[in-house]
Amino acid sequence: MDLPPTLRILNVIAISIVIIVILISNMATMVAFFKVRSLREKAVNLLILNLSCADFGMGLIRVYAYPTTAIRYWPYGKFGCQSFSFLSDLFASAGMITTVAISVDRFLLVSCAYPKYLKIQSRKRIMCIIGGIWLIGILLGTSEVLLWDKLTPAELRDHFDFSKNCRSPPKYNIAFTLLLFTVVIFGPLLAIEIFSIAFVVQLMRKLRKRVIVHASNSTSLSSQRPNTSVDVLETSVSTTVSRPQGHSNNSAASGMEPSGSYSMPISRNDPNKRYKKAAVVLGALVMVVNICTLPYVLYTIIISFFCPRCNNSNIRTMLGNLLYLNSAINPFLYAATMSKIRQFYKRVLCKCNWH
Repeated sequence: MDLPPTLRILNVIAISIVIIVILISNMATMVAFFKVRSLREKAVNLLILNLSCADFGMGLIRVYAYPTTAIRYWPYGKFGCQSFSFLSDLFASAGMITTVAISVDRFLLVSCAYPKYLKIQSRKRIMCIIGGIWLIGILLGTSEVLLWDKLTPAELRDHFDFSKNCRSPPKYNIAFTLLLFTVVIFGPLLAIEIFSIAFVVQLMRKLRKRVIVHASNSTSLSSQRPNTSVDVLETSVSTTVSRPQGHSNNSAASGMEPSGSYSMPISRNDPNKRYKKAAVVLGALVMVVNICTLPYVLYTIIISFFCPRCNNSNIRTMLGNLLYLNSAINPFLYAATMSKIRQFYKRVLCKCNWH
């Protein structure tokens, strides 16, 4: 059943806007990574860049399929449909699995000591993870193309019409569809939820432990302080006399207190800052993934196992379009949570206004 003309026009306009936003915003993110060297120096940021590349690819394949949205016509034939199916599997799986990798990275950040975390999430390992993500996508897309004829229902093998729509014949096979759905959407989404919950639990423990340690340190330091002004004067005088020349400048430069009563390092930054930032980034990504993906997941589960008669092509199309909205929102999350990307955009906009 087709949409009414008014809703069809609104759907075409909405899809057109989403495509434009996906392409422009993700291209801007990739340019920011190319121009700002410090963004590339932090290995974990390469996962953000990889997610942006996958989202940009989602925009490209939506352009590829635009004729079916606008005029209900597929001009590319069988080979074009196979290419579209391959690219859809590639970019969709790359985006979801990259989000899983980001969730795992955030969990490692709060569950390991920071030096150990940096050793685990080295640049070399991150690059291997990214390579593995794209390899999984290639294998999924290739398997669908290779099984194209074998999984095509016998009644459709000689009568399948690729002029009106690109519907992959293997997707008529319930077992293959559920396998692809599990690997590309349901499995990664479940992993994202698990690691996000584990991240929150571990973060609460770490912050609580820091509060307890800070309170105990403050108590021990206050108990060690001299009680009279004479003791303080004597301590400061003796420290000044025994201190080598030039020691004061070196101590200030190194961010340490002068040796004497205490030799505790002064923390210039909030020790919890990296964990708070990680929580904001992961929370934003997970929230958007859930909003854009869960409706499609739940609908697919319902029509596959509980109510096959409830399958409606229009509802399925609208929920499928919601998946693409995730690729349009992600770049705005990067700009909102990463100051270096935000500063790059400000510099570009200031130059444009100046000229």
